[in-house]
Amino acid sequence: MDQNQYRQHVYKRLVRPLLFSLDEEQSHRISEFALHVPLVWKTLGAQAQRGDPALKTNIAGIELPSPIGLAAGYDKNCRVLKSLIDLGFGFVCGGTVTLAERSGNPPRRMVRLPESAALLNSLGFPGEGLARIRPRLARLGRYRSQTFASISGSIEEQIAECYRTITPLVAGIELNISSPNTVGLRVFHDPARLRDLVELLRKSETRSTPLLVKLPPWTNEPDERRTALALAETAVSSGADGLVIANTVPVEDGRLAVGKGGLSGGPLLNNTERMTAEVAALLGKHASIVSCGGISEPEHVWRMFAAGASAVQLYTGMVYEGPALPGRLNRGLLTLMEAEGIKSLADISGPPPY
Repeated sequence: MDQNQYRQHVYKRLVRPLLFSLDEEQSHRISEFALHVPLVWKTLGAQAQRGDPALKTNIAGIELPSPIGLAAGYDKNCRVLKSLIDLGFGFVCGGTVTLAERSGNPPRRMVRLPESAALLNSLGFPGEGLARIRPRLARLGRYRSQTFASISGSIEEQIAECYRTITPLVAGIELNISSPNTVGLRVFHDPARLRDLVELLRKSETRSTPLLVKLPPWTNEPDERRTALALAETAVSSGADGLVIANTVPVEDGRLAVGKGGLSGGPLLNNTERMTAEVAALLGKHASIVSCGGISEPEHVWRMFAAGASAVQLYTGMVYEGPALPGRLNRGLLTLMEAEGIKSLADISGPPPY
């Protein structure tokens, strides 16, 4: 057992059982507190092989050292983004940031589903609001080039205020119009409203900051697929540089206080791959695609690139696999590429070699 395998073994056999014995949000707070000790995470990230030139990728003009990203929601208030990057992520997405402070939905609002390596959440964007989060983003320094910020809201001008304030502080913006847990977002599933919003954001800045729109998931049912792809096309034609595919899957579950929420993790993988391929076939090279949902193995990353992605995001995988996951994905992806004799992520095609 090498050092990396040992770390994963310790997490799964010792740390994870302790965390899973606690309430889901309490264990997340403990994990966040631990990330305030940067030296530990720099040591772990030093073995992540993030700097290998074969792993370089580009999202909407942003050069990144690795395609492995952390999805929005893990660090809602942007407190530990630097430590998360130090773990070996190529990029991270802080937030989701809203203009005003929000308490979110009432608890219970997170449920683990260990049998399928999944999570249910009905958080509803709890966060400290733009005014308190902005100073933390302003202190990113050299980490800025690997940081996206997720923004959202139900009123266009409030979203635009977040956009204007945050764009000078980060590499790119992710516009979340698709959380199933937040009242009011579905208005932007109307292509006309989405077009107006994206155009408003583009007019409200003095420089062109890469903008990704996070889409809601869709099934293989023809009408639903047609509607979703029309939304994707509208986002890009209105000025978005890329798409995040996709948000959590809406489900009803009585264990959540509000009775419904979003499903993330393992069960989403195949659907994420299918949606990625559908959008890639529609838009070609006109937009960057970031695949998000169910990704926790190097083979999963390979499949997303073969489907047309430029990068991936994960969240639930960190809960089940631990902080060594980004490094393991980097190393595993390099091993797959070496097995196929390819030296660029752009050359990935077909199924993974093993």
